Formats: sequence, structure tokens, C-alpha cells
Amino acid sequence: MTNLNSEAATTGVPSRHKAWWVLGGLTILSVLMGGLTSLTYRQTELHLVKMYNYFDNIGRTASAEKCVDEVVAWLPRCDGMKALCEGAVPRMMDKCLAAQNRASECSALSGRPADAHYGFHECEARKLPRFLNKVCGNSYKSLDLHCRALGYLPAAVEKYQQ
Repeated sequence: MTNLNSEAATTGVPSRHKAWWVLGGLTILSVLMGGLTSLTYRQTELHLVKMYNYFDNIGRTASAEKCVDEVVAWLPRCDGMKALCEGAVPRMMDKCLAAQNRASECSALSGRPADAHYGFHECEARKLPRFLNKVCGNSYKSLDLHCRALGYLPAAVEKYQQ
């Protein structure tokens, strides 16, 4: 008896067929995981669209600080993929800020030093959990970029003051 025949006799399946079973199993697993990921992505997308509308409505009456508060409070409740929710923070802030004229709030920011640390002290004062500090900082960065786009702050900082 050859080695192939003895293996087939003990397992019932020739060794060359085992590879096909393994590849077939991996293919089925990959398709299932891809389907689950697609479903989760779609669920996140629907949630984010709903939240865009929410922040648009909130922004009609909220101050810029209230927009930051709302975005920071929203992230832990975000119903979807964490990376997509964190990536949506600037868009949520833009929706909230663009809902009304921010001329007075942006003008008030024009006297602050032009450095990369805007929002750092504000976020530190909020005593947020560590995972929300990034969200808070990104929210203030969105406020800064919004005011720059409106022309209330210089478009670019030449040199940082020391």
C-alpha cells in the first residue's frame, strides 16, 4: 500500500482533497465576515446621516461651545464602527457650526494667539476621560477651521509665537 492509500484508509479522505476543504472553509468564512462588515458599515452610515440632521438642527440655536459639548457627548453613544464615528467628528462640528452665522463667535477668536494648541486648555478644563480628549481637540480644531474659512482668522499661520 502506498502512503496516499494508507492515509485515505485511516481518514477516509485523500490528502490532496483536504486542501480543498480548508480552502472552501476559508472562503465561506471570508464571505461571512465580509457580509458582517458590510452590514455594520451600512448601519453606521445610516446612523451618521441621522446625526448630520440632528447636528444641523442643534446648530440653529446652539453656540459654538454648545456644539463642542454636543459632539463630545455624542461620540460615546455613536451606534457604529468606532473609526467611522471618530472620523465623522469634524463633519458633525461643521454641520452644527454652519447652521447659523458664527461671525460674533469667530470675531471673538481673532484675538487669541495663533498656535496649534487652540482648544487644549478648554478640553483640559472639561476633565474628560482620555478617549474623549481627542474628540474635544478635533472639535475645537473644526471651530478654528470654520472661522478661517469664513475669513475671521488668518488662512495660515506664518510662524508660531514662542
